[in-house]
Amino acid sequence: MSVAARTHIGRVRKNNEDSLLLERPYLFAIADGMGGYNAGEIASRLALDKLKAEKADLFGKTGFALVSKLYQVMRDINNEVYEKARPGSSFEGMGTTLSGIYFTGSGKGYVFNVGDSRVYLLRQNKLQQITRDHSLVAEMVEHGELTREEAFDHPQKNMLTRGIGVDEDVNGDVFVIDVYSDDIILLCSDGLTDMLHDKEIEERLMLSDTEAAADALLSAALEKGGRDNISFIILKLDWKEVEHDGR
Repeated sequence: MSVAARTHIGRVRKNNEDSLLLERPYLFAIADGMGGYNAGEIASRLALDKLKAEKADLFGKTGFALVSKLYQVMRDINNEVYEKARPGSSFEGMGTTLSGIYFTGSGKGYVFNVGDSRVYLLRQNKLQQITRDHSLVAEMVEHGELTREEAFDHPQKNMLTRGIGVDEDVNGDVFVIDVYSDDIILLCSDGLTDMLHDKEIEERLMLSDTEAAADALLSAALEKGGRDNISFIILKLDWKEVEHDGR
């Protein structure tokens, strides 16, 4: 597996609230924090630290057992962040998105998410968004009230309907995909997708070298304005089964 990751403060923000988790070769995740200065970055790091602590319990599980465990992990992470974001605390109101993928080693990828950080699959030069944005605008698109093009520039595009730590309970999503040699997986915060259309992302992901693709994506997002923190992980699979021993 070839891995390239980038995180950048962007051209407008004063701090970086994004966090990345790279537990090669099987667990990767991204979290985009919110809640004001410092609190957002604490929420995103707390979420990924909790995910990392749960990784041993994912190993050896497949199918329904793994899907159920991932739902439980997202709820546990939500509880951790929610407790620290209670009214009256110094981190009141903080929260974060969470999106990631876990490879079982049997040709499957288990994608999980809460919020609007995305997971994409590039296969045979065609980009597909695997996750669903948990946002007001995404719901409007789903109900036919907006086109995807109109949603891209909508003033409420970043208004989330679900997030980690926002409410006492959270409902995340889990998607199971087949993974093959030469597939490319992209995990990214909305700092990338707010700046670049899917076609622009697709073109840069098709560069043969993952590091070159990462540089091209970051440069393009910054050139378009870099209005938010920009973070992403590119995973290029080099074999059918990503093997690991659970460590």
